[in-house]
Amino acid sequence: MSAIDLQVFHDNGLQRRICEITSLPFWTSDSKRTTCGDTHADEYTFIGKPLINGFPQRGKELKDAMREAFIGFFEQKDHTRIESYPILARWRDDIHLTIASIADFQPHVTNGVAEPPANPLAISQRCIRLNDVDAVGRSGRHLTTFEMMAHHVFNRPDDGVMHYWMEECVSLCHELMTQTFGIESSQITYVENPWSGGGNAGAAVEVIVGGLELATLVFMDLKEDEDGDVDIKGVKYSKMPLQIIDTGYGLERFCWAAAGTPTIYEAIYPETVDWLNELVGIDFSSEYPDVDVDKLLSEISRLSGIMNIEIGSDENEMQSMLLSRLAERGIEVSNEIFNSITSRLSRIFAIPDHLHALCNMLGDGLVPSNARAGYLARMIARRIMRMRDDLGIGVSLSELGAHHLDVNLDGWDMKQTREGLLEILELEELRYQEMMRKGKQVVKTQLKEIAIDALELPDELLFNLNDSHGITPDIAIGLAKNAGWNNVSLRTGFTAELAQRHALSAKNAASAQQQTSSVELSDIPATELTYYEDSFQSKFEAKILSCFEYEDAFGIVLDQTCFYPEGGGQEGDRGIIGGVEVINTLKQGEHVIHICSKPLEVGQAVDCSLDWERRKQLMDHHTAVHIVGGAARILLGPHVYQAGANKSVESGRLDITHHTRLTREDLDAIEELANQVISEVAETEKSEMNRKDADLTYGFDLYQGGAPKGSNIRILKIGEHDTQACGGTHHDEPSKIGQIRIIKSTAVQDGVERLHIVAGNAAIKHARAQEELLRKTSQTFSVTSDEVPAAAERFFIEWKEQRKKIEQLEAEIVRLRTSGGGSDTQMVDGVRAAILEVDGDIKKMTKMVGELTRDPSVPTIAVIGSKDGGGKLLVAITEGSIAQERFDAVKILRAISGHISGGGGGRPTFAQGGGSNPQGIAAALDQAREIITGDQ
Repeated sequence: MSAIDLQVFHDNGLQRRICEITSLPFWTSDSKRTTCGDTHADEYTFIGKPLINGFPQRGKELKDAMREAFIGFFEQKDHTRIESYPILARWRDDIHLTIASIADFQPHVTNGVAEPPANPLAISQRCIRLNDVDAVGRSGRHLTTFEMMAHHVFNRPDDGVMHYWMEECVSLCHELMTQTFGIESSQITYVENPWSGGGNAGAAVEVIVGGLELATLVFMDLKEDEDGDVDIKGVKYSKMPLQIIDTGYGLERFCWAAAGTPTIYEAIYPETVDWLNELVGIDFSSEYPDVDVDKLLSEISRLSGIMNIEIGSDENEMQSMLLSRLAERGIEVSNEIFNSITSRLSRIFAIPDHLHALCNMLGDGLVPSNARAGYLARMIARRIMRMRDDLGIGVSLSELGAHHLDVNLDGWDMKQTREGLLEILELEELRYQEMMRKGKQVVKTQLKEIAIDALELPDELLFNLNDSHGITPDIAIGLAKNAGWNNVSLRTGFTAELAQRHALSAKNAASAQQQTSSVELSDIPATELTYYEDSFQSKFEAKILSCFEYEDAFGIVLDQTCFYPEGGGQEGDRGIIGGVEVINTLKQGEHVIHICSKPLEVGQAVDCSLDWERRKQLMDHHTAVHIVGGAARILLGPHVYQAGANKSVESGRLDITHHTRLTREDLDAIEELANQVISEVAETEKSEMNRKDADLTYGFDLYQGGAPKGSNIRILKIGEHDTQACGGTHHDEPSKIGQIRIIKSTAVQDGVERLHIVAGNAAIKHARAQEELLRKTSQTFSVTSDEVPAAAERFFIEWKEQRKKIEQLEAEIVRLRTSGGGSDTQMVDGVRAAILEVDGDIKKMTKMVGELTRDPSVPTIAVIGSKDGGGKLLVAITEGSIAQERFDAVKILRAISGHISGGGGGRPTFAQGGGSNPQGIAAALDQAREIITGDQ
């Protein structure tokens, strides 16, 4: 890529040089500079010597003032101020969280399909990136959550839309740095370093001040193309029609440069850092009287730029380098003291950053879970609690959250209520405690096959502990150490790897949706869709444009159709085309494919008829799902979001995010409100808007059913309760549904509830089926329908009492059989041997041997067998008796279980097993007698 040689550099006395460490070209006006400013040789020069003056000292006030200075500067330069997009990237189906300001405009604006909200624009975008999560608190500068201040331009040269490009962009940056923020020009280096990502690339300039990268200016004009003529980092690119200025200025880094504090955390979260220091009660000077702790911390801060902790980093090598540099300055400190000091400080610094990320996620409506974006929130929450526990801070997660909201997010406009957010934190604390309680045994069990002197645990084991049990890698390592695996450690960057693994689930899901059967239809005109014009159309005439084999049937494309293709969770329509049955309807690009049982001749005109009763029922359920979702959001809270949906003839299904299980009372309240909507809302509003206007008008909760494609989107609004982007078929009048019933809710996963819904005729059929069940039940009990609940309860109580009596009688029979000196029992040198065959399952057998071996004064070995389920064997020994000294239950079980073609195991006083040959029970018991007698 050619050099970025701009007039603004020459006008300000900058010269182009090559960095002696990175070999990257850079521009500087400092005649003595030989490095680009962002290398392991470049210390931070602003620690104790702020680079930016005239701003509040620290904290939220500093962030607010810095943000306003940036946006205000660009407003004066004819840029339009844009509010931050949400943290949750609802408009994207390939990422969960907003990771950069340019992500706001991908893919629809950056690929030219949709117009940007303004052009040019300025924004300060809240972002979360977890690829640096392991470095947070330890390097002095890394964050998981930050604001990316940016100015963006979307040029379309071919259409005559050209605002500004490289020269003007760098000029604006230099003016901002030197005049608004007062940074000396000689302290700024502009490093040429091409950028690529997400299928795009372009020339880029990194802006370094005082050893710290403050901004990156990307000139995005390339798209990935295997035949392209531009090579960047081994990938081929070619020019694209758009020229996009994609800049990123780190708000928190500007604040740090203005505060000059030892770490970035003390600049942006000073109150929280001070509060945590008080709670921990750290006094390093008393703890290490021979160490000049203040000087040590000051020098560590200056050198922290070399601690580039990331996936694949060698942390030991970085620490050795840092200690060596400290020694050169006359500060000799051991690894042990260094780790003791920095490990505690790193936790104090990381907690407010993690709280900021967590509060932003929950505030935007995210519900913690063990999957997808919900996992990322839970991971952060559990890291906070683990660090808190390591520091010995006796403060709950919700108290930490409340403090953070009051100090760092006061006045922030959040979707979630304060009460709702704190309630979620309280629930996460309880789940964490439960996970820790169960996790000890889970980890111990999982480690049985791992050598006790192992240095690392297998990746897949850590992945499984996390995904199946919610035990995050760092917690797993702690539990492993407590269980005796003292040498294991977590490699640097592993937590970030796991976060990336979950983040990729969105991208993989998006790719999977696109991998469907496809046929070549490029030469065929697009299908005219009439189902939007008239949702009640059931008959029409059309011309066959194409007919081809499609899997085990035939695909037919018409010039027009009112058949709705499968999509948005709604099943495809069925019916008749030219006398041939349509068994499904699909969409491919701009074409509707009717899957038919037989082929038809291309070019002929055909009469088409829709299975109207089926379509009407699908419309009932699709419209009902919208109404129920809106009702749930009103009653349960703003965090309720559609996590999936399906609309079939039999029922509708709606998955919603919610932090607790729903009760029948919750479902009844949602159902009541949904039916109220049906009766009160006279008309469904259907419209089509371009994406830009839709986003500005309704926000991103519009995309409940996922991110639609294209520049225009269809919008369905049902009263004031629900507005969504949806391409399905719906009733014009909600009252046409008739009624909505919510049958039940089930847990899809932690944090996601599935509502099972019936509407219209399906609701009537369901009611009739329930009435029939009630009628038959009342006949069985010989009572009226109203008396069924009381009768069922009475019979259930009686049944439980009878079952207890039967179990008692069975246990009594066993005692009688083993206490009368018969063939079932005998005394062997003071030990009672009870060996017998019984009827019953493993639960009953366990109770029986429990009765036989519970009295320590009667030492007993009990061996019982049952032919239940292929054969069952139990061996039990009275604990703390001479029987325990003589016999081993596991050895006896393994010796006799071959007779039933089985096996088993347990502990020395209790073992159980099963097999597939119940006829061998008698032989197994005979061998048990021989073993017990032969041991004497």
